[in-house]
Order: sequence, then C-alpha cells, then structure tokens
Amino acid sequence: MIHGLAMLHRPQTWAFLAIGFVAQLFSGAIGMGFGAVSATVLAAIGLPREVVSASVNGAKILIGVASSISHITLRNVDWRMLAVLGSTGILGGALGSLLLTYHAGALLGVFVSLYLIFVGVVILLRARGTAPPTVPHAKIGTVGLVGGFLEAMSGVWGPLVTSNLIAVGAKPRYVIGTGHVAETFVAFTVFAILVRYLGFAQLSLATLGLIGGALLATPFAARITRELPRRPLMLAVGVLVIILSIVRLARDLRVLIA
Repeated sequence: MIHGLAMLHRPQTWAFLAIGFVAQLFSGAIGMGFGAVSATVLAAIGLPREVVSASVNGAKILIGVASSISHITLRNVDWRMLAVLGSTGILGGALGSLLLTYHAGALLGVFVSLYLIFVGVVILLRARGTAPPTVPHAKIGTVGLVGGFLEAMSGVWGPLVTSNLIAVGAKPRYVIGTGHVAETFVAFTVFAILVRYLGFAQLSLATLGLIGGALLATPFAARITRELPRRPLMLAVGVLVIILSIVRLARDLRVLIA
C-alpha cells in the first residue's frame, strides 16, 4: 500500500493518469480506446504481454464499474444484447487467458489488425447509409466470443466488438453502453485467471495512473455518447479503428521480426 502511494509522487504516474483520461474519454464516448491505448503504452515500456493484459484488465474492472453505472443511468444499455454479449465474451476471455502463456499474441495481433482496418473502412462507408434497427443474436454471440478471446490475448475488445456490431447495423449508443457493461465482466474473468497464473507482484503499478485518469473521464464520456447523433459516432469509430489498428499492426510486426 505504501509503495503504491509513493508511486503517485512520480512523474511517470501522472503521465499514465493523462493517458488513462484520454483513453477512457475515447472509450466511454465511442466504445473503444482504453485497452488499445493503455496496452500499447505498457507494452512499449517492455512489460510482457501477459502482464500487460492482467494490468489493463485489472484497471478495467474498476473503470468498467464506474462506466457501467454512467451508461445504465443514461439508458445506453440494451439488456437483451448484454445477456448474449456478456456470456459469450466471458467464455472467449477465459479461453484467451488460458492460451496467452503460449506467446502467440503477436502473430494473432497481425491478423486482427489487418481485419480491423477492413472493418473500419466498412464502418466509414456505412455511416453514409441507414442502419437496420436490430441485429441477430447469433451475430452478437459470435462477436462476443471473439472479442472476449482477443481481449485476453491482445487487449482488444472495443475495436472488434463495437466496430463489428455497428457495422452490421446496431445503434451506436446501445452498442457502446452495452459493450462497456459486458467488457467489465470479461475483464474480471481475464484478470482472475491471469493473476492466478502470474501473482499480484508482477502487475504494473502504473495502472494506478490509468485508473485515476479513466475514472475522471468516465462521466464526461457517457454524456457524449448520449448526446451525439449516429453519423458522427460511426465516423469517429471508423477512424479510430483504422488508426489504432495500424499502430498495433506496426508494433506486432516489430515483435515478430525481432
């Protein structure tokens, strides 16, 4: 506890607080960003992929609770979608966590990033049209399963889950709000499994800054989701998916080449 409090006096912790604030502002407003941004930063300072995943998902538990409360209060949650997305996401997260120690994350990340670049382009094109009112539960379940798996392996939930559900026609407001609640359950699953394998001692104390910054941004992000119309949200999601996917692709290619 004392060592953790001492971290608050270090410049690095305040830098992570700023990163957490910006990442959660994107994540809470358009359904993605926190995991991708924070995981990229933690990986860049040299932490192993399994430690990065455990640290980020540990932060997401507390952040997710605060974000979920905000989205539920503002009625951004589709409860039927949550039941399917949450249950399949937990299953995918458990499978991904168990496989993470085989160090296949970088190779998988290359294919995921290429796929998400394509999805981002699809979203930008669909932003010009009118989305259908409902999405079949089978599609939601598939997206949740894959999203949970990749959340554990590569810190990817929002970019895949949000982008795919919006791409197939779900309303951005409910995808974002529902996705945040489901992600909280997935994060708890991933964190519990990885901490059992790693132990608490290996987790990065930099997550204190990520948590603090994200909690400060959560109420503002949920309000943005409620107020913005569909077209700007879809455009923002599409652009962010493409940018983050290119960044992650470059990082994973460097890991494979090294």
